[in-house]
Amino acid sequence: QLALEQLRPWIQQYPLVGDVRGLGLCLGIELTEPDTDGIRAKDAAEFVMYECLERGLSFKVSMGNVLTLSPPLVITEDELMRALDIIEQAIVRANRKHFE
Repeated sequence: QLALEQLRPWIQQYPLVGDVRGLGLCLGIELTEPDTDGIRAKDAAEFVMYECLERGLSFKVSMGNVLTLSPPLVITEDELMRALDIIEQAIVRANRKHFE
C-alpha cells in the first residue's frame, strides 16, 4: 500500500510513466511513450534499469517496458523508500534524455 501511494503520483509527474500497479509487494511501473496510445517505451525502460543497476538496485523488466519489482517481504520502510528514490531519479534522467 505504501509503495503504491508513493508511485501513483508519478503518472502525473513523469511523462514516461504510463501506469503503476501492484499486489502486495509485487509492483509494476509501466513506461510508455508520452502522447501516444500506450506505445511501449522499451529504450527508456532499459535505460532506467541500467541506471538503477549502477546504483545497486536490481529488478527485471517485463514485456520490454514494465519495471517489475518484487522486494523481499522483510524489507524495511527505509529500504523501500531508498529503492523508490533510486528508481525515481533514474526515471527523471530518462525523461531528460529521451524527451528534452
